[in-house]
Amino acid sequence: MPQVMVVARNFMDMVAALPAAKLDMLYDSAFICEAVLRSFPPLAKKYVIQMLYVSAPMPAAAMQEWVLDEYASKHKVAIDRLLQLRVFVEVRDRRKEVSYKMNNKFQANMQKYLVSGGCLPREPLPISVTGRLPTLVELENYALDQWECFLLQLINSSQVEKGTTFSSSMMKTFQRGLLSSRDGEAAKLSENGFQFLLMETNAQLWYIMREYISSAEERGVDPTDLISFLLELSFHTQGAAYSLSTLTEVQRVAIMDLMELGLVKLQQVKL
Repeated sequence: MPQVMVVARNFMDMVAALPAAKLDMLYDSAFICEAVLRSFPPLAKKYVIQMLYVSAPMPAAAMQEWVLDEYASKHKVAIDRLLQLRVFVEVRDRRKEVSYKMNNKFQANMQKYLVSGGCLPREPLPISVTGRLPTLVELENYALDQWECFLLQLINSSQVEKGTTFSSSMMKTFQRGLLSSRDGEAAKLSENGFQFLLMETNAQLWYIMREYISSAEERGVDPTDLISFLLELSFHTQGAAYSLSTLTEVQRVAIMDLMELGLVKLQQVKL
C-alpha cells in the first residue's frame, strides 16, 4: 500500500497555532480552559495543578528538580506543551534566567471552576419538548450514512457540483485540498485526494476539520470563535438535544456544516 502523505494534525495543535492574543481570548471561558487541560499529558496536568495558586514566576531550574533524571524527556514535553498553548508564559529576569508563570486568564478561570464549577451556555432540552430522540445506534448509522455520502461525492468529482447537499463553505474546503481542476475542465481527485481515501475515517475527519478551521477567515469567520464553539460542543451530552435558538449566526452555519459530515443531527421539536 502506498504511503499516505496527507497528515491530520491534532486539534490542539491548531489551537496552539493561533496568535497569542486570540489564544488568550479562548481562555475567557472556563470550559475552554478545562478542554485544554484535559488534552495535556499527565505530567503537564500535574504542573498546572501545582502552579494553580502560585502567583510568582517559578524558576525553570526549580521545576526541573521536581522530576527524576530518568523523566527529563517527559518534563521537557510537558513544559513545551504548556508553553505552546500559553498556559505557561516564559519570563526572564535581569540575569536572563528563565522562569514560568501561569497565564493570568487561564489561572483565574480554573480557580473559579474548581471552587464553584460552571454551567454550559446551553442546557439539553427536556423530552417533553423534543419528543422521541434517536438512539445512539441510530445516530451512529446516521453519521456513517452522511460520511459515505461525503466520500461518494468526493470520488465522483464530476458530479460534485450537481445537486450537492454540501454548503459552499464545505465545498471550497475539500475542493481546495483534495480536488484539482484546469480551466474548462471538471474537477478531479488530486494526488492528495487519492491519499485521503486511504486514510482511516477518524483521520479523514480530522483532516477535513483542520481544513475547515484553517479556511475560516476566508469565509469571514474568526477562527477563534469557531474553535471556541467546537470545544464547547465537546462538553455536550451525546444523544441529547439542544436548541438552535441560542446560537449565533456563525454557530448556526457551523452546525449545518457539521450536520453534513454526520457529526450533528437536526430534529423537529414539539410546538
